[in-house]
Amino acid sequence: MGAALRGHTAPRLFTPPRVELTPETSLGYALIDFAENELGLELRPWQRWLFIHALELDTSTIPGHDDFNPDTPPERYFDYRFRQVCVLVARQNGKTLVMCILGLWRLFYDGASEMISTAQNLSVAEDTLADAFAMARRNPEMAAFLPYRMERGRWVPYMRTANGSNRIELARIPQDLAGVLDVAATMPAWYVVANNGGGRSYSADLAMLDEVREHKTNAMWAAVQPTTAERPRNQIWCFSNAGTAESVVLRRLRNVALKALESGETDSERLMLAEWSAAPERDIFDRAGWCEANPSLGYGNRTESDMLALARSSVDPEEEDASPDDFRTEYLCQWVESLEPGKITEAVWAAAADETMSVDIGAQPVFVGVDVSPEGKSAAISVSWQRPDGAWGIELVAARSGYDWVPDWLNARRETWFDGRVAMQVRGCPAAALAPLVENAGIEVVEWQGANMTGSVLGFVNSLRAGEILHSGRSPESPDMETRLEAAAVGVRDKKLGDVFIWNRDKSVGDPCPLIAANQAWWLGHQGRVDSAYSAESWDGAGVGDEFDEIPVDFDDDGLMIF
Repeated sequence: MGAALRGHTAPRLFTPPRVELTPETSLGYALIDFAENELGLELRPWQRWLFIHALELDTSTIPGHDDFNPDTPPERYFDYRFRQVCVLVARQNGKTLVMCILGLWRLFYDGASEMISTAQNLSVAEDTLADAFAMARRNPEMAAFLPYRMERGRWVPYMRTANGSNRIELARIPQDLAGVLDVAATMPAWYVVANNGGGRSYSADLAMLDEVREHKTNAMWAAVQPTTAERPRNQIWCFSNAGTAESVVLRRLRNVALKALESGETDSERLMLAEWSAAPERDIFDRAGWCEANPSLGYGNRTESDMLALARSSVDPEEEDASPDDFRTEYLCQWVESLEPGKITEAVWAAAADETMSVDIGAQPVFVGVDVSPEGKSAAISVSWQRPDGAWGIELVAARSGYDWVPDWLNARRETWFDGRVAMQVRGCPAAALAPLVENAGIEVVEWQGANMTGSVLGFVNSLRAGEILHSGRSPESPDMETRLEAAAVGVRDKKLGDVFIWNRDKSVGDPCPLIAANQAWWLGHQGRVDSAYSAESWDGAGVGDEFDEIPVDFDDDGLMIF
């Protein structure tokens, strides 16, 4: 039996240190000593790595160092290199413990006069504070500086409460930290603030923001960042797993750090990125990705078999809400555009693939659907036909920016396979602007509206899940690259209309038009049978994906199946 999987100590992406990190150039060593010898904790390798790197000192503020700047004011001695630390790691790897240790060390040993922490859910931040307080009250040296009150005949340490929110506030100041009182002469304290701008009234030496991926506006960041700006030796620590396109704060911080890494110019950076994440190309079953994103794997309770079970459950075809995107974000720390599950999962789509797909046009007609993306940015043409086995095939045959190209594209194929009819939604959607152009080109528009739309969306999804709708799958030459139709299928989102649902272009991930057009084409194929407009002589027997030399117009739709 092979050795157990172990998570990686160093993150896959991180801002490199400016100097060799030693006890003289990083206070991380002092914090580790505090955690292990004062709190009695055994830190995991990744936690030790993080503290050592994130608490790197600005050597110009270290008295006696070759880089020391003699003009440095005493209150900035041993200042930190990084003002902001962004930690991305998969869930359940021990980041809460990191926050507890960091907060206690800064409050009791490093001279922070005021600290704040927050999370998207206020109770999460309060639970972290409660965990930290429990550690402090169990330690006799730290407990001596906490306030006491009488409970059941005993004097016990307690957390003060202000405006319904708890805080750890010292009752007296440790002897070595006599200069930590702020200008208001208030006692050093660690507060929990609401995630809605509640940090505005503070002046913090340390701010810790948990669940930063949930910050969908800049409100909290705009409130917290100025609170630390005027404090010497200040830091903001942000903790999260991977975000989505809506994670505006986390995305901006990460992008800034990545830009510096890509340029190779990080010496002047005050923002540190430490990202334990699976490489983008990793599959959800890739063990290497598990180790990259889960640094505590093999050190705690989580094992390889646990990860396998979680990955399998995320693609369970029996579970309607199962989504590998959830697993990617939570356990691989990979960025996805949206976590809202769609009606068509990756597992359902993969099960509908048939690499032997072909079309016998002489025997069966091909039906066409056209859809336009929001704001008319692009259009897609998809087709559907009934196979000899009774199942229906669907394929994307053209997709381009804009939409005025569609009529010419279709008319250029009238002499081969296009019968002059196209299914389209013509009201209340972007395709409404295209419909008149199509009709003026002599093409019949079959309206996909109302009950026809709602009924066919449900029928399309159910037929796809039942294996009654098939597609040709990924290219054998690029098996790891999803097709545009696949991207549209797993990215399309829906919205409820009473007891039914329709496709929601605005909320979809990426461009849903290829899938919506395929739905329309499939629906058109069920609106009564028609005699084929094509004879065997007018069709050369080519399969899906072939391009016809007799088409007079040069349409360059790279990577798509062109009829």
